[in-house]
Amino acid sequence: MKYNTARFGEIEVPKEEVVFFPEGLFGFSSYHNYVIFNTQDGSPFRWLQSLDDGDLAFVIIEPLNFMFSYDLEVSDDETSFLGLVNPEDAVLYVIVTIPENTADMTANLQGPLVINIQNRKGKQIISTNQKHSVKVKVVDELAKREAKIKEAEKANKSEAPRVVEGQG
Repeated sequence: MKYNTARFGEIEVPKEEVVFFPEGLFGFSSYHNYVIFNTQDGSPFRWLQSLDDGDLAFVIIEPLNFMFSYDLEVSDDETSFLGLVNPEDAVLYVIVTIPENTADMTANLQGPLVINIQNRKGKQIISTNQKHSVKVKVVDELAKREAKIKEAEKANKSEAPRVVEGQG
């Protein structure tokens, strides 16, 4: 089907790409149908475009694209609601707010989106993890993630077996 959007003009969305949020999103409970797409190759950011209101679109990102770890507990009720059978069928996104100074962009870790990629059903849940905030600075978390990755790489290099000629 074709949809008119304020940001992207007319877009065509195959039925199998529609993500259905039966309860909508927090603050937008009457909008249920969305599509996720990438407007820039190589970018970790995606758009969650409402198909019910062409003016409504959110920037989203998978938390592990800017954080080293993100622990989310999904209840049995939420798993059942989404029809999740295998954990690997769940994709997590968080909504990003981008102010005028993009270095100050934040992600809402407390209200992640969980989507079952098998049936395209989604739900925004409330994280009970005390470490998850509504406004986490993406740039700061990205720097922490990079530092931990470099630290792990150094540790792996120092643990690598050494080959010494003449022994063995």
